[in-house]
Amino acid sequence: MRRLKTGFIGCGRIASAHAHRLASLAEVELAAFSDVRIERAKALSAKYGGRAYADWREMLDREQLDVVFICLPPFAHEDEVIVAAEKGVHIYIEKPIALDMKLAEEMVRAVEKSGVKSQVGYQLRFAAGVEKAKELIEEGVVGEIGLAVGAYWCRFIRRDWWLDKSKSGGQLVEQATHLYDILRWLCGDVERVYAEMGKLFYRDLREMTIEDVSGVVLRFKSGAIGLISSTIGAVPGFWWLKWTIVGRGATLECEEPNSLRVYYSSRKPLRVEEYKEIGRDPMLLAELDLINAIIEDKPTRVPISEGAKTLQLTLAAVKAAEIGRPVALT
Repeated sequence: MRRLKTGFIGCGRIASAHAHRLASLAEVELAAFSDVRIERAKALSAKYGGRAYADWREMLDREQLDVVFICLPPFAHEDEVIVAAEKGVHIYIEKPIALDMKLAEEMVRAVEKSGVKSQVGYQLRFAAGVEKAKELIEEGVVGEIGLAVGAYWCRFIRRDWWLDKSKSGGQLVEQATHLYDILRWLCGDVERVYAEMGKLFYRDLREMTIEDVSGVVLRFKSGAIGLISSTIGAVPGFWWLKWTIVGRGATLECEEPNSLRVYYSSRKPLRVEEYKEIGRDPMLLAELDLINAIIEDKPTRVPISEGAKTLQLTLAAVKAAEIGRPVALT
């Protein structure tokens, strides 16, 4: 079996997490690493093999890669997706794929024109609870969905580019985007959005321009209503990503991504079932999904077009908060 020669653009923390998992896969050869801080590329190269580059363009020119993992902060995206696609290199890109829709749409066009496979790092679509919810919805068990409620709460602060809204997009766009992607995948696309957000918990950080609390109302195209709250000012040591979907036939409750509780409201007496998978690694499953898509020539679960749709939703929420009125999505 030919191993897929894999390279990295960006060699920070998230790249290390991917490289650790990919190194265990027989289908993958870690061939090259690039980072503007060459010492980071050299560190991964020393650990996993392959060559180190300071310039990703040079890496793509010199290496005959099959796959590239793009692990850059949001503000650093330029034309790396477009160049990789033109060279016929398959793409895994971390979320959010950009900070504006013009670049995101250029990425989508390049990938679709070239025919390469793409996967966006919304790995929670591969979590056991989320996957089971999708199955129950598609089987018709949940029935018509009327309400979806979610919360992304943590106590989190980073004193780097993340605090700068022009570089990260803010908590909603860069972090809570996982929750928006889950609910959009399960409940369908959104028609319009309204939002409120503010900086309440970290007023003393003058350099911080992102929000630390937000509340968003969604109207899905199906007619369902969504409510999502996010904050980085919650309980230290806890990371809450919770959601509930209320359907005519069943209510789905997820308190952590690898578990799901199902309340069958249309059955008497009321029946409650619980699903849980301990040890499931959604990030590894997302990587494997791309690898298998390349080998077997089939679609991925989160192609770059899906990453663009979730970006559009989160950017619309931010705009709605800025202008103080609902924003329609096209």
